[in-house]
Amino acid sequence: MARALLAVLAAVLLPPLLAAGMLVNGWWNYRRLETSIVGKMDQYYLNISAPNREDYLLEGDEVFEVPYLASKLSVAAVPTRVLDASGRLICEFSGEKTAYVRDPAELPAFLKKALVATEDGTFYRHGGLNYRAMARAMLANLRHLRHVQGGSTITQQLAKLMFTTRKKTYGRKIFEAFCARKLERKFTKDQLLLMYFNYAYFGHGAFGVESAARFYFGKSTRDLDLGESAMLAGIVNSPGRFSPYENPAAAKARQRTVLTRMAKLGYIPASAVERYCDEFWKAGDARFKAPESSMWKMTVNEAPYLTETVRRALGREFSRERITKGGLVVRTTFDLEIQKAAQQALREGLAAFWREDLSTGPRVQGGLAAVEPRSGAVLALVGGAGFNFSNQLNRALDIARPAGSALKPFVYAAAFESGRYRPEDRMLDAPIRYRRGGKVWAPRNYNGKYYGEVTLAEALQRSLNSVAIRLLEAVDIDAVIGLLSGAAGIPRESWPRNLTLALGTADVSPLQLAAAYSVFANGGRPVRPYFIASIEDRDGAALGGAAPAPASETVLSSGTCRAVASVLRGVFGAGGTAHAAALRTGFNVPAAGKTGTTNDYRDAWFAGFTADLSAAVWVGHDDMRAALGQGETGGRFAAPIWMSFIKAVYRNRPTKPLF
Repeated sequence: MARALLAVLAAVLLPPLLAAGMLVNGWWNYRRLETSIVGKMDQYYLNISAPNREDYLLEGDEVFEVPYLASKLSVAAVPTRVLDASGRLICEFSGEKTAYVRDPAELPAFLKKALVATEDGTFYRHGGLNYRAMARAMLANLRHLRHVQGGSTITQQLAKLMFTTRKKTYGRKIFEAFCARKLERKFTKDQLLLMYFNYAYFGHGAFGVESAARFYFGKSTRDLDLGESAMLAGIVNSPGRFSPYENPAAAKARQRTVLTRMAKLGYIPASAVERYCDEFWKAGDARFKAPESSMWKMTVNEAPYLTETVRRALGREFSRERITKGGLVVRTTFDLEIQKAAQQALREGLAAFWREDLSTGPRVQGGLAAVEPRSGAVLALVGGAGFNFSNQLNRALDIARPAGSALKPFVYAAAFESGRYRPEDRMLDAPIRYRRGGKVWAPRNYNGKYYGEVTLAEALQRSLNSVAIRLLEAVDIDAVIGLLSGAAGIPRESWPRNLTLALGTADVSPLQLAAAYSVFANGGRPVRPYFIASIEDRDGAALGGAAPAPASETVLSSGTCRAVASVLRGVFGAGGTAHAAALRTGFNVPAAGKTGTTNDYRDAWFAGFTADLSAAVWVGHDDMRAALGQGETGGRFAAPIWMSFIKAVYRNRPTKPLF
């Protein structure tokens, strides 16, 4: 009985005691730091209202003096510079300096009303805290046993931006509440809005409303109209979700919600909401669909696909503010000249197809990746015809599609490596049929022709399906899978363990295929692609980045690599699948390669290597159900792009023999 009574008392008394303890702890932390907090409030307001006082403010949990008080580095904001392997500037991430609204009078009335209507309808009536909203949010969170609703006022949100970490703890919220009360006593409502707008993030690297106004609308904050004000007030809650570039439908719905809330508070007539929306988007649609060169506003951007690739990599390690203002120096493996050659070759190759394509379906896209075969250093990545907000997919890196006959060289390499087969050995090219479980599989050669007894070299150069299947059946399929896994860096279990492997039914990305072909140019030693060589802070201290450790074992002998290279050189010659493309482009660089085409002409590939680089090109539709069209093979479509790229690379540099 006594134990039951104690349990009841604990259940009743413990929650309020814990709450009281957290309240006292938050109050004590605030009182202990009040002098420093007030000093920072003054400093932050001076940073806004007085020019040339901007500092680099650390974000997140980078450095903190005390559990709830954000620290500051007294250093100037310095852009992050991304360099290629030769030290040439690829891009520069930077936050705009002096992009502040300096006076509350410069904030348009509709902008202030839009934020109040969206974030805190009682802003002009409370003293920093909305107790009713806080209680409502607490009950909702307890009911769902997780954070589903917030009750923060604009002043509390400002306190969070200025003083607290991103950790969602009750201790932080209590500390934040005391800071909010102090802000309300120290500043006017318009001054609080001024600070909020200047420290809020609006997406795409735009910190502060002035940067956002210039980025989204090409104008100063003071010139914003009602529709523009409503859109910016809606974005600030979730910049990625409500960006008009990334999610135009969500941005439209969010703007309508903001205008509707403004109408409920009597700021605008309810009957005018739809008209304001329609007028804004009639003018805005064209602007938000216009091509952009980066997901973030850039001061320098020589190669958008590289810029975005590096941005994503840095974003996994550093905060956005550290990237735009922290003065990092990122040295990459990219070669800017090779990258520009790749961009031009892919763009022109796809444009040629678009001119010939009379269909009304989605446009064909492509990807191109090139690596240095002896180290795995990525030299170029092009993910499509042009990077913009409606075309962000990096098809050189982020897709995986069946490689078709571009995988056949690895079947032949495994056969040569076994010692049982040589390029001059002969094998029958004739129709084949397999019956399993009542089903018949009868793969055919591409053109339906068969050549009888042919050498293995001729079979690979002509890409004869029947010979590739017979050869895979004759050798150890596990040896082929092991070779592919080691060369491409893809786990063994990801490869199909059946005869369709000879026809390239495995999914790879252009970068993985380029890395796999490096094996032939690197004497049988596999490499793992990488593109960040080093990262340094503003003082030159190393922060990360390095080449992966070289493979300790080879997957092919040098003799097999020479044999495969010799055979693949014949792909460009008479009878080879890339002969027509070589004639059309005037290709004569010492190189070896292989075409690839998948069922129903959905994917076109070409992969190959020179002494200095290994590269792969993929062309197809993003929707893999859509076909390129009858006869659109890797030899007709992807090979000319690859050859144009290689020719451009060697236009100003000497060629070398393969071996």
